[in-house]
Amino acid sequence: MDTERKIFIELRKAVSTKLGKEISSSSHCDELSIELKKIGFIINAQTFRRFFGLIKSSGNFHIFTLDALSQYCEFPDFSSFKKNLIENELDIFFGDLDGKHPEFNYWALSENICRKIIDSPSMLASVHHQLVKYPLARTFFIEHHPLRDLAGTVYAQYFHDYLKYEHANEAKLFAYGFLYMSAFLTENGEFMEIYAQKIRETELTSEVYVLPAARKFGVALLQSWLKKDERYFKETYNQMLVARETYKESSEKSVCSFEYAVLEHLIFTDKTEEMRFLIENNTFQIHRDREFVPQDRKENHEVCWNIMCAVAYLKMEEYAECEIYLNKVHLGELSLGWKKYYSILFYFVKYEFANFEEKLVIENKLSGLIEDTHMVYFSKQLKSLVNKNLENKNFAAIS
Repeated sequence: MDTERKIFIELRKAVSTKLGKEISSSSHCDELSIELKKIGFIINAQTFRRFFGLIKSSGNFHIFTLDALSQYCEFPDFSSFKKNLIENELDIFFGDLDGKHPEFNYWALSENICRKIIDSPSMLASVHHQLVKYPLARTFFIEHHPLRDLAGTVYAQYFHDYLKYEHANEAKLFAYGFLYMSAFLTENGEFMEIYAQKIRETELTSEVYVLPAARKFGVALLQSWLKKDERYFKETYNQMLVARETYKESSEKSVCSFEYAVLEHLIFTDKTEEMRFLIENNTFQIHRDREFVPQDRKENHEVCWNIMCAVAYLKMEEYAECEIYLNKVHLGELSLGWKKYYSILFYFVKYEFANFEEKLVIENKLSGLIEDTHMVYFSKQLKSLVNKNLENKNFAAIS
């Protein structure tokens, strides 16, 4: 059902409630016409018969009629009626707030919405149109809960709609950074180039928070590596090192450090020494700048950090160090919307330490996770590992 039709249905309900009866006959429309005249609107009852579907209608109604009916329902005009309807729908999503700790409430209720859209394809495809119109929803539902697991789905549209309302540099870096990784994981080279360019064009101004700032560099480093542009990679890396010092204090207050956000992108390259630097010089959180962020979010990021470090040390071929980080990982501590993506990274590392039978189990897990997330980037990796595993088995059998 389109939005306009839904609003008309709600207005019909409101008018019927005000009149005290369901408007289902010509006489009811006559009665409504008399009621509207009392508040200064002279509208023929035939118009109401069309509006309430008693006679055939094109479905287009003059704004004068809609404003009159809205005023009858005690709204200033039709625009106000629509606004109130949308706000009521927002209440349905966010539920009732106790008013004592709004930030905690918004955080928890946003997680509840995230849980619902993960389980409901219809909500996934539609809920953002209603929520992104509201600043609090944009803050808590999108900025504080970007769902990595859904990066390969229509969820990416949330970030396009978000940018219709948010125009600051920080918002652009946040949204385009997510959209770039969405395009990367779904192997959409054309969109990767577009989003990388958008990020290059967005200036790193002083108000930009530590994570969007770091991802500006992370995207540029990954894109330049993919393009085999070593000059630009080195130039960006040196700029990143300078910015890292600027954001050191912010990193000490954040559940995610500057180094963490850059490493998120570098683990897909072969730049092992650069990865090593980020790991060995990571800035750990000392203070909390946002008290409403729950403890489990910090635990989630610690798991993510350990997985990324394991990936990096595997690429460095430092297997003992890799296993140390791998053994720290408890997948059950990953937060909603992060579980599948980081589990994929985890199982690719674990695969290297497994025997043939264990590898078969991991292959099935990875296949299911990749199918669920639509992150086709990992499909090629899995296919390569499966073929290599079979080759090793055949070689061992011949030997």
